[in-house]
Amino acid sequence: MASIKSEKKEFVCAGVVTYNPDIGILDSNLCTLCPQVNEVFVVDNGSGNVKNILGLLQRFPNVSVYTNDNNLGIAQALNWLCGLAFHKSYQWIVTMDQDSMCDNLMITKLSEMIRNDIGIIAPRVEFRDKGMLIEATYNKTDAVEKIDACITSGSLTNLEAWRLIGGFDEWMFIDHVDNEFCAHLKQKGYQIVRVNDALLYQRAGDMKHITLFGKPIMLPYYSTFRNYYICRNTVYFIRKYWKTIDLLREIRSFVYSQAIKLIFEKGRLRNLKSSFLGIRDGIIKKKEYVNYCNKYL
Repeated sequence: MASIKSEKKEFVCAGVVTYNPDIGILDSNLCTLCPQVNEVFVVDNGSGNVKNILGLLQRFPNVSVYTNDNNLGIAQALNWLCGLAFHKSYQWIVTMDQDSMCDNLMITKLSEMIRNDIGIIAPRVEFRDKGMLIEATYNKTDAVEKIDACITSGSLTNLEAWRLIGGFDEWMFIDHVDNEFCAHLKQKGYQIVRVNDALLYQRAGDMKHITLFGKPIMLPYYSTFRNYYICRNTVYFIRKYWKTIDLLREIRSFVYSQAIKLIFEKGRLRNLKSSFLGIRDGIIKKKEYVNYCNKYL
């Protein structure tokens, strides 16, 4: 299996956040990830099957695991991963979801774009459900393109940039954490680019899909718990970065996701209540740029 050229492999590592993962899927993902870097850090967010996770990770000699007793949120876990990597003198980290799988050459191809003025180098992402391609994020004409935002999974992140902007916003806990981080990077002058021949396979997860006129369409079905954070963090994100983001796109996406829930899902009253509470809390939250990195450095 191919790996990064030795001079770049020395300062690139990987990090995975786990929370009640499917052990078989996690095993497959680590089998493709571990050979591509010298070291992989795993932060577990209070999984109920943590013993199974620890047993699995014993098979991978270049994996170090750190556990939380409770779920402290994706943002805090990402900051912990970045702090671990920074302390080990790595300069870049590939952050991965537990249900993502990287192509055998993904990290090699991402690493070829490393520059100090770039905050994140992202792969092309293919969202799949039971092997079926549901959606892909890439421009078919350009090998490398500048983008506004990307998901954290598969992203090669500049650790010096992470430190300078103060890390991931831990108040957000989950949802829109990746968008906020990208917007903050761009606000500080960093570029975000996508390498379209670097490939990440992402399970659709909580997303479901229907076939409309022969075309699969992703539907944002989430629990009321997740819907609360989607609404809260979307409103907060828009308030925080409205001058620099594509405001109309953010509003359209938010309205679409809420409309889908009302049209297709059961429990409409519960969803409406969680939406209202989330929007309310997103409005009343004071806009802050907290340096969360301090406790990890």
